[in-house]
Amino acid sequence: MLKRLHGLWLWILKWLTVTRPARLAVIMVAAVLVFLIFSEQGQDVVRALAEREASGQDAWQRFFFFGGMLAWSACAWYWARQMLRLEFPGVPGDEPQYFFYRTWMPRVLGTLATLGVSCALALAAQGYATDEHRQVRELLVVYAWLCLAGAIAFFIAVTCRRRVQRAVGLLSVRSTGEEEYGRAALRGLGKGTLSVLCAAVLAAVALLLVFVFALQAAAPAIGTAAILILAATGWIAAGSVLDIFGMRKRIPAFLSLFVLAVLFSPLNDNHAVRTLADAPPDERADVSALLREWMKHQPPKAKAYPLYLVNAEGGGIRAAWWAASVLGEIQGTLPQFGTQLFSLSGVSGGSLGSSVFAALLAEQRAGNALIAKQAGQKILGEDFLSPVAAAMLYPDLVQRLLPFPVPHFDRALALEQAWERAWRKHLPGRDRLAESMEKLREGAGWAPLLFLNATWVETGKRIVASQAAIAPEDFVDTEDAQAFFAPRSLRLSTAAHMSARFTYVSPAGALARDGKTHGRVVDGGYFENSGATTTLEIAKTIDAMARDRQEDPRWRRVETIVIHISNEPVNPLHPPETLAQAAGHPKIGAGSWMSEILSPLKTLLSTREARGTYARETLRSHVGEENFFHFGLCRESTNVPLGWVLSSSTRRNMNSQLAGERCETRDTPPRVFFDNRGSLERLRER
Repeated sequence: MLKRLHGLWLWILKWLTVTRPARLAVIMVAAVLVFLIFSEQGQDVVRALAEREASGQDAWQRFFFFGGMLAWSACAWYWARQMLRLEFPGVPGDEPQYFFYRTWMPRVLGTLATLGVSCALALAAQGYATDEHRQVRELLVVYAWLCLAGAIAFFIAVTCRRRVQRAVGLLSVRSTGEEEYGRAALRGLGKGTLSVLCAAVLAAVALLLVFVFALQAAAPAIGTAAILILAATGWIAAGSVLDIFGMRKRIPAFLSLFVLAVLFSPLNDNHAVRTLADAPPDERADVSALLREWMKHQPPKAKAYPLYLVNAEGGGIRAAWWAASVLGEIQGTLPQFGTQLFSLSGVSGGSLGSSVFAALLAEQRAGNALIAKQAGQKILGEDFLSPVAAAMLYPDLVQRLLPFPVPHFDRALALEQAWERAWRKHLPGRDRLAESMEKLREGAGWAPLLFLNATWVETGKRIVASQAAIAPEDFVDTEDAQAFFAPRSLRLSTAAHMSARFTYVSPAGALARDGKTHGRVVDGGYFENSGATTTLEIAKTIDAMARDRQEDPRWRRVETIVIHISNEPVNPLHPPETLAQAAGHPKIGAGSWMSEILSPLKTLLSTREARGTYARETLRSHVGEENFFHFGLCRESTNVPLGWVLSSSTRRNMNSQLAGERCETRDTPPRVFFDNRGSLERLRER
């Protein structure tokens, strides 16, 4: 048995050695196809491409997507073929046993690129319900068949090209049987190959310049999928040339670049949290003082005073769009909601959705007649992923190899500016997302407070950005972001992004002040993903004021009402996550593969979600079931992805659930996870 295993290992090593010159082309094709086929975000990117085309929008995305796909397939075939022709130390030469493989491997690789895109399109079409987006499903199927036809045509073209060229007499070329592999010198590749290389490098440089100087305009027009494919195309060409010199000189080229990036990392961190210089003095009041201010805006002789506290869980653009939609729907149902709402505690995408809703309330107080739900959905329905992808794959990647920081190359900046661009597009006028978050509370009337929860990397503590002072007597072991950056302030987009820096798409932000870095900030979900911990501390302050005889007696008639907005799709077919039922649970059943190694990692990841659930249920217990309103999403035909772009079908799916049936198990009696329509009706009846 051991002898057979040893023989198998030697056989694998031999073929890996033969393939080594073309490894970059193989890696780039595999990586892009894995993203488009197997990731939820990749599938949603493909669906968004077809949906925009079906609605007559972004025709350029289709052009760049299919044009990039052709260039990617051709580049994978061409450079794999050229690399296999070259002579490298340690790689078998022109041996007959490898001839068939070296001839057909590049052809199959280039064909697989287009064939894989065809599979991604077909799978994306299957993600819709039978009665959902018929035109888009048909368009995806047509695209899939076209890509399949293109794959077949590509395979025939690269296989029969020599015969056609010789038949028409355009070129004098060798037949397939006369080709030599593993023997050519670099000069032997010819002027044609060098011309192709120069064209590929110039195209990559041109895209780099476009994404440096016109990122926000160019990236959404090209689209995330095309940006990814075009980046892979450029890497195949430029990386293959780098591999030529590295393999010939026996220098690990890519490892050397990685070491260089590591060595430069202390010098080139360009991810500092942005601040504004034109900040007023930090005169923020604590929670108790702001609660008293809230009471001044309430009717003097009401029988009861409903005070709303909101939690918005994290979850990328899914959380942002859903939170803004739920809050906008409540505002439309209860016109007085904005004046009775005291705070919004957000995490990650929930912070962005809460920030957009708070900014829309500020617009309403300023006299701008708009419907908060529709405006929020339009703003957050924009494509935020393509600017981040372009920045990450082009300027911010170049930054890793520079020994000094270039702030303009920061992909975090690209995301924040994309949010600001979306606001300006749909609400031209006051640029609220680019302004200081304190300005949301300007003007007459009550303005709710934002509590945007992030995590301090070096300690694991909460760091909160808010218009309220984060006083130790109100918030246990919590850092105040605004106090740290004073006398400078934070843009609303930056404050929301501090809470939404879920690496590695969004990098950890450097907490810099007076020329010194005090640490780094990441997504608030690392501490807990519900935002309920911060809200619970506010609720305890409200209770203390109700008990204090020296406070306004109206506090004893205050009803603390919590609105909790979750967005992780719940599968109603799953039983409750309890130890007694864990053995048959498809989500949490104990795994046996490498349990000793993986158990610590699984525990760390699971406790993040468990802390959020614990905080939510503790808050529910504190205010009582009758005052706790939970809005969430059920898992349906199309899973709702994370990331920073949503297709219209995904948005339509979430919209339908806002007024849909309750999400419950099929047990007897059923366990109700949440009831969106019932919660809206209960709020209306209060």
